[in-house]
Amino acid sequence: MTQSVAAQPPARPADSRPAPAVLPKRKYFFGLIDSSDKISRRELVSFTRELSTLLEAGVPLVPALKLLTEQRKNKALGAVIEVMLGDLASGTSLASAMARHPKVFGNVYVRTVGTSEHGAPIVAALNHAAEFLESAESALAQLKKALIYPSIVLLLGLGVSYMMLTVTLPPMIGLFSSLDTGLPLPTRILIAVSGFLQAYKLYVIIALLAVVFGLYRYGRTPRGRYRIHTWILKIPVISNIVLQNDIARSAGAMSALTSAGLPLAEAMEVAIDTASNEVVKQALRQARVRLIAGEGLAVPLAETGIFPATFTQALRVAEDTGTLDANLRRVAEFYKKDASEAVRTFGSLLEPLSTVTISLLVGFMALAVIMPMYSVLTALSK
Repeated sequence: MTQSVAAQPPARPADSRPAPAVLPKRKYFFGLIDSSDKISRRELVSFTRELSTLLEAGVPLVPALKLLTEQRKNKALGAVIEVMLGDLASGTSLASAMARHPKVFGNVYVRTVGTSEHGAPIVAALNHAAEFLESAESALAQLKKALIYPSIVLLLGLGVSYMMLTVTLPPMIGLFSSLDTGLPLPTRILIAVSGFLQAYKLYVIIALLAVVFGLYRYGRTPRGRYRIHTWILKIPVISNIVLQNDIARSAGAMSALTSAGLPLAEAMEVAIDTASNEVVKQALRQARVRLIAGEGLAVPLAETGIFPATFTQALRVAEDTGTLDANLRRVAEFYKKDASEAVRTFGSLLEPLSTVTISLLVGFMALAVIMPMYSVLTALSK
């Protein structure tokens, strides 16, 4: 007696491509990140330059990548190259293999390398990608570094002041309040602030957390992010740094992409994402639409009212002379240097300013405590 066996559907062929590289978990030593598991911009520039040199010397792509894998001290980058080798073996192009690792190779990098698939020399494309990486260090990243020391000083100062107001000074303030002599104004202010913090400490903490959380959630929405970025562009000094940084990054990206052979409209589409401010992004998108309509680039950017006249005038001259690639590169270098100088100046001013602010705060509290003690001693001596 035969048993009927249900027909099984044919198994789907498994994807032969290796999975994207899982970057090693960062190791911590006393709270510090082990930098050997982090792919820095400098490491990526070195890899790109070395790959370009090997290819220019006539070494085929796959052997060149294998050689670079053996030379990598960075485990994370070595793992990414290993996966790329597997992709290339299965017939994937170099740009497509890189695109599977967006946390390592950015969109501008991948699109620049991808121009080699449309006739551009791979060596030239890699060189353009390396040049973009070398010039793409954000002034905002420098600004964050410059703000570390003043932020630490302010936080420590505010923390010490809070502890003094809520723990150290209340017993002394109670003594001052019991005195019959009139208290000076600084002491009365200190007593009022200390009493308020002691009575409403929990409510103050909840209110601060609610404000921070509310701003964070509001900034995550498209409308809130756009509104906050609009406010940022109205803050003196900070607005110039943000705008100069975004001009340098977007111009540098467009220069790298157009130099590699990508049409200006496509290059601009990719370069828009390198800007950090949503208002600047929106202005670039509007200018790109008009560029596609045949109105050029300089005039639409100038009519947004956001970009400085120096930038738009340089683009207008470049369009008239047909030297847009070179002028975009020069503009990117100029505004990057300008933004870096503004960050250094701003940081050098913030450090003493934060120190003076905390000194004045602590000095005020010391004065508020010493003045009534001096009054009591003077009264006793009489």
